[in-house]
Amino acid sequence: MRSRGTLGPVEAAVVEWSDRGEPRSPAYQDGYFSSDGGLAESTHVFLEGNQLPARFARARRGVFTVGETGFGTGLNFLLTVRAFLATAPATQRLHYWSVDRHPLRRDDLQRALALWPELAREAGELCRHYPPLLPGVHRRLLFDGRVTLDLVWADGRAAVEDLAALAAPTVDAWHLDGFAPRHNPDLWQSGLFRALASASRDGATVATYSVASVVRRGLEDAGFSIAKRPGFGRKRECLAAQLERRPAPTHRETPWDLSAAGASPPERALILGAGLAGAHAAAALARRGVQVDVFDAGPTAGRASGNPQGVLFTRLSPQRSPLADFSLTAALYAANLYGQMFDTGLLESGRDGDLNGCVQLGDQATRVPPEQLAELREIARPLSESEAAQRLGTPVHGPALWLENSGWLNPGAVCAALLGDPLIRTHEHCGVLTPQRSDDGESWTLVDERGATVAQATVLILATGAGTPGTPATDHLPLRTVRGQTTQLPAIAALTLRCSCCHSGYIAPAMDGAHCIGATFDPKDDRCDLRAEDNRENLDALAQALPAWADHLRATDSTTLTGRAELRCVSPDYLPLAGPLPRVDAMEERFAALGHDARQIIPETGAFEKGLYLSTAHGSRGLSYAALAAELIASDLFGEPRPLARDIQRALAPARSLIRAMIRRESR
Repeated sequence: MRSRGTLGPVEAAVVEWSDRGEPRSPAYQDGYFSSDGGLAESTHVFLEGNQLPARFARARRGVFTVGETGFGTGLNFLLTVRAFLATAPATQRLHYWSVDRHPLRRDDLQRALALWPELAREAGELCRHYPPLLPGVHRRLLFDGRVTLDLVWADGRAAVEDLAALAAPTVDAWHLDGFAPRHNPDLWQSGLFRALASASRDGATVATYSVASVVRRGLEDAGFSIAKRPGFGRKRECLAAQLERRPAPTHRETPWDLSAAGASPPERALILGAGLAGAHAAAALARRGVQVDVFDAGPTAGRASGNPQGVLFTRLSPQRSPLADFSLTAALYAANLYGQMFDTGLLESGRDGDLNGCVQLGDQATRVPPEQLAELREIARPLSESEAAQRLGTPVHGPALWLENSGWLNPGAVCAALLGDPLIRTHEHCGVLTPQRSDDGESWTLVDERGATVAQATVLILATGAGTPGTPATDHLPLRTVRGQTTQLPAIAALTLRCSCCHSGYIAPAMDGAHCIGATFDPKDDRCDLRAEDNRENLDALAQALPAWADHLRATDSTTLTGRAELRCVSPDYLPLAGPLPRVDAMEERFAALGHDARQIIPETGAFEKGLYLSTAHGSRGLSYAALAAELIASDLFGEPRPLARDIQRALAPARSLIRAMIRRESR
């Protein structure tokens, strides 16, 4: 898996504060908003320049997307949200996508937004869910799910080009609010304007405070018609523009992972599998107004998602890669989502889990040098033995790592909460159901063992893990199974934990009188019988991690303990598969030339089974991975910006193994 550099934060903005408490960037010699009144300026230039209140009021498409260059203090976002919630029909959603190369630190953001007490509600929501300053895309669901915020900490042009590379345009209105062109020319170059146009839907608008000639010419050359408007305060003019012609798409790489544009969002969908992958997929679609039917051969969370406890965590790597970046970003997104579920009462602390952190021990605690974590304390920080013992409530040996955005969860409770949406119907104990394409090729049916049709819809998502059904669409997938056994360790009063602990295995604080510990890892074993020797393996691993527990654990009779053994589904590169399933013959024909020259660009999108998607191979990370994988699928179905950088999207694409095999086969 190729490296993307070393783990570390993006360079945060350096902020100076005026005597009036207003933020200014010394690097760009510019203020974050007008000293004549930032709120009024943003309203005049951006909301009125894009005619947003009126457009929100008459919106009929399911989602309205606003793009922004230069998130800054988030003022434009807060005002856009306030206008949307006040004027848009209740069935509409707002998707706000914003990029910033040097984002503000959380404390600077809070200080800046405190200048506007009238925005306290909106500012509080943003600050509570503001992501750490890690490179990449950070998705947050805000205001009861009506607002999706994608904060992209990256170079502006590269991020907009990623957005423009999607098969379908996504943005309805743009706020261009980077620092002035004379101080920040990289954010106002012709390549960025062309990317803006490519990412814009028909009739999309642009608003900006700048009327510099480079901005006017750049927008006009990219296909926008421009008009000057009265400026705000001491500025005589500002600019509004509207897309008249979209430039021909350009590709930096072959878009084999993308579906051709044009499909309408589904009104109904079927999901096969009621574990974490299926439940998250169902919830992501229900948030978008889709009626979802979820089917499972057994009960909800009955297979790999059926352990009584699991720990939400990630293993940090000193080198960035698609796997390392996805693992961390997905865990942060999941923690934020679960935190909101606790806040709203969908999950109950103590009964269904606790997001009170996790102590990580052993080799994983020392993989990343402490200096690399110095600016990532929101995510992880090294602990001494005494600090770790205090956090955990029991002594430890050796170095440790504190994972702030972690904790334990009951996967069954998570699935039940996700599937409790009124738009979701769950069908349990259905037996083996087989997917079949309908005769007209426009929908999918699920057929039971007697050959009877159980359900039909235009979209089907397979989320069955190790039970992924064998069909022509899935037979090429290089999936494998890994047996894992957990052990239920009866709790005793003398040995308690304050939070979760990960070592070579894991242990969570006691639930219903027992700790769930585990888990074994047996890649060449497909049996699910409970074994005393595996219980002993789990006990011995825990004894090495927690010395104060060692005598008790060694004296415990492993033959008397209960537990669970299940098969996890994994891929060769340990990344999940999330996205549309390819049509093998068509893909091999369309992209055969990559076998002769893998670096050439074939300007064609992939060939996929219409309406057939996959969310699987989450391994032992379902709690961490499944939520963001579900958002990736839903965003694809609805033509929205994706919650991941382009290279990570491609790394998760189910077609990746097919493309790699073609290249290896032909290049021998």
